[in-house]
Amino acid sequence: MNTGIPGVIAILIFAVLPGVALGQSPSNAPITTALCELLKEPALFNGKMVKFRAEYLSKFEWTGFVDETCSAKVQVSAYGVFDEFRAQDGQTHLPIHPTKDHNCRVFREYADTKFKWSDGGRCQDCPLYRILVTAEGRFDYFAGKADASFTGDLPLLRFALQSVSNVAATPIDPSIYSGRNRRDLTLEEAYELVKAFQKGHGETGYGLEKYTVKEYPGFQLFQAVPDPSSGRIHYAVDLKTGDVWNAVICEHLTSSSLVKLQVAIRNRIGLTKDEYQKTRRQGPMCESGMPRLGPGK
Repeated sequence: MNTGIPGVIAILIFAVLPGVALGQSPSNAPITTALCELLKEPALFNGKMVKFRAEYLSKFEWTGFVDETCSAKVQVSAYGVFDEFRAQDGQTHLPIHPTKDHNCRVFREYADTKFKWSDGGRCQDCPLYRILVTAEGRFDYFAGKADASFTGDLPLLRFALQSVSNVAATPIDPSIYSGRNRRDLTLEEAYELVKAFQKGHGETGYGLEKYTVKEYPGFQLFQAVPDPSSGRIHYAVDLKTGDVWNAVICEHLTSSSLVKLQVAIRNRIGLTKDEYQKTRRQGPMCESGMPRLGPGK
């Protein structure tokens, strides 16, 4: 996941990159279009300034614009691994000059407003407003640049946001998030548990990349990146209980800060103490005959 999965996702990511894009008028006037049209023929808009109206989403792992009428979505960002390929081909970017005006401030205020759990935790995946804006910026399409064995699921589309206008926000009822019906942990909650353990052990400063192993369903695994010179590298979180394990050797991980957060999250997901005792299980690498360590504290 990148730099690890961030505890708070940035709302606007901007870049100022040199170059002149092909097909732009001298004034660099944006092409007015729709998000559905951008994704229907992305090559036509590659590297050009565009303007469209769409819904903005800001989540734990993803920030961008969507149009549900055609299932279109494009991530908001300013730099990615594919820029290196573009530089090798001699392609350049039209520069982006962020507009930090009143519209931007209002937009950020709505986008930053998220639901908070009763324990004080902030849910990045729980917006309290549905936000529609007219967005202007540069659209990038990295056609033919992806090698699936190298890029995995990295997006081939990107929107470098320059400005917003006509901001409209509709409140979302917070009660849709506050129910305590039994559920599994979210990716965000699993990430927070690992970060809580790392913090308690002085293993901060590392990102976390998510992955899964088919032999261990129901566990979310993370790898610390870059590889720490000391400490643990691989972690596994039980999405049913919130237990955290060393994913390399059978070791149940715990700390005071981790336990505190586990109690809060189990309350959020409707897992009682009795149900926890019935549901808890051994972690990865704990099969019979595998080496074991005492609780990692």
